[in-house]
Amino acid sequence: MSNQSLVGTLPIYAQHLAELTGVKVHVEGIQAKTDGKNVFVPFTEDDLPLSFGYIAHECSHVRNTDMGCFRDSSPTPFRKNLLNILEDIRIERLSMDQYPGTESDIRYLNRKVLLEPFRPEQVDDCPALHVIHNGILYGGYWLLQEPQLEVPAKAYLARMETLLGADLTDQILTLVKNTLTCASTTDVLALVDAIIDLLPSQEDEQEDAQPQPEQGSEDAPQDSQESGGGDQEQEQKQDGSAGPGDDGKEEGQPESKQETSDGGQSGSEPQDQSQPSGGSNAGDDGQEISQSSNGSGKPSPEASNLREQAKDATEADLKGLISEVGDKAGELLGRKAVRDGNPIRPFSLDGRGRNRSDQASVRRVQLGIEQSAGLRQCLNGLLQAQVDCRVRLKRQGKRIDTGRIAMMKGGETRVFRSKSRAERQSASIQILLDKSGSMKNAMDQAEAAVYAVLSALEGLPLVTTGAMSFPNKTNDGVERCALIKSPKERLIRAVSEGGFGAMSEGGTPLAQALWPAAVEVLRAKGEKKILFVITDGGPNAGTTHAAKEFIQRCEISGIDVIGLGFGDANEQILKLLFNQYCAVGEVANLKNSLFGLVREALAA
Repeated sequence: MSNQSLVGTLPIYAQHLAELTGVKVHVEGIQAKTDGKNVFVPFTEDDLPLSFGYIAHECSHVRNTDMGCFRDSSPTPFRKNLLNILEDIRIERLSMDQYPGTESDIRYLNRKVLLEPFRPEQVDDCPALHVIHNGILYGGYWLLQEPQLEVPAKAYLARMETLLGADLTDQILTLVKNTLTCASTTDVLALVDAIIDLLPSQEDEQEDAQPQPEQGSEDAPQDSQESGGGDQEQEQKQDGSAGPGDDGKEEGQPESKQETSDGGQSGSEPQDQSQPSGGSNAGDDGQEISQSSNGSGKPSPEASNLREQAKDATEADLKGLISEVGDKAGELLGRKAVRDGNPIRPFSLDGRGRNRSDQASVRRVQLGIEQSAGLRQCLNGLLQAQVDCRVRLKRQGKRIDTGRIAMMKGGETRVFRSKSRAERQSASIQILLDKSGSMKNAMDQAEAAVYAVLSALEGLPLVTTGAMSFPNKTNDGVERCALIKSPKERLIRAVSEGGFGAMSEGGTPLAQALWPAAVEVLRAKGEKKILFVITDGGPNAGTTHAAKEFIQRCEISGIDVIGLGFGDANEQILKLLFNQYCAVGEVANLKNSLFGLVREALAA
């Protein structure tokens, strides 16, 4: 792992998408979830495209979904499921349109969740309501987003057609296709209600049956029915087919009935869609009846009360169905995180730490101010070291080197002085402060050093600075890094907002805390990227190798990691972790100790 760059890893991607969308993304824990404002995803390097797709999916939900519509639909589980399906399609398409880089990851998530677990034999075993549910799920994704879902989509749509008939299936799919025209979750919910209203209902059959006796009481309709019956008998006798006892072929459309009994379907388009299930249904008498009803464009008896089933279905009735692909992907990621069993999971960056002291803040800031004056002068000059500024001699120019004029008699023509202009190199600098329990006696000196470096660098052109500390246990019991200063705020504001004055606590989870610090360095603009780690050099037991391995990954990614030792740290301890290090001890020694290291880092 140590030879892998940090670019493209999960925390880097999460931070990048968080900046684009404005949604906070936390890479932590073993459960993927969202609370409507924040997205949480467990750290795993096993299936990064799935993690990327999940983050993009949930970020789009936070940005574009009205969760109130889901609360309104929750009393009817089937209605809520259909809302989940169509809303997922809508918000995923919005993410692809707004941030094209998310398309491949979202489509990968769709295939992972919907295509991989599909088994053809499941289609025939599904209850009627499940068929409608999955027909809309797979058919919607296939028609609107993911062409590779063609096989499961056609299988469920063929079964759906045998239940509802070709005409009704087409009407439902037409509504599904309108998902991408919906401007809000409310519009999608209205679309769901329209789909449910299209489902066959016993009430509709009763309403259709009530006016028939009234029509039969009139003379003209009776005559037409009698004449129609006579014509039917004559046609049946001429064709040599069934006699007058065949009651199943009434309703005034004998010709269409005979055509569908030969071909199995009345239209060419529905016939193509039903081909995948035709072979498997050939030996089932009940399904042959459904196909016959399908050919007439009418729902089968099995589907006669689907609307009532949809409205009365409970969560238990819909158990096992996938309605929210994001939730299913989250389950997969959670299982991967548990299976990996990695005890060293990256910290995320939280807000200001609460375990602090105002008196300590004042004391340390004052000490840092006293030591920052000399650092500013050194760092300001060292940042102008990218271009070779030595004087060179040329054959033409504006300034003559008077000491070389006498050499012109011997044929020397390089008598003009030339000196390149110094160019300041842009830099991104982050400081990671260890405030573990072992740093208790060194916290004043260490935090004063943080302030001194930040103060010396503040205001220099093309330089961004930031700082964070660890560990920081929050109210939810999760350890994270605490913000000291963000790259976009001034140092004086960081002080007033409580960035300084931290009290020591906990262990030294250095391997976990290095992640957010590296993420901040990489995402900030700057040709030169430097990470200062202020510590006593003693990570938690068993994590030294992981910390050193991560530092190697930082260096491969273009980050110079410099260890600054305080407290009990000495060179023997620091060299176990860092390639560049210096045992500072006290902030008074910072200028002399840091001068050589900073010069090499910024002027290389």
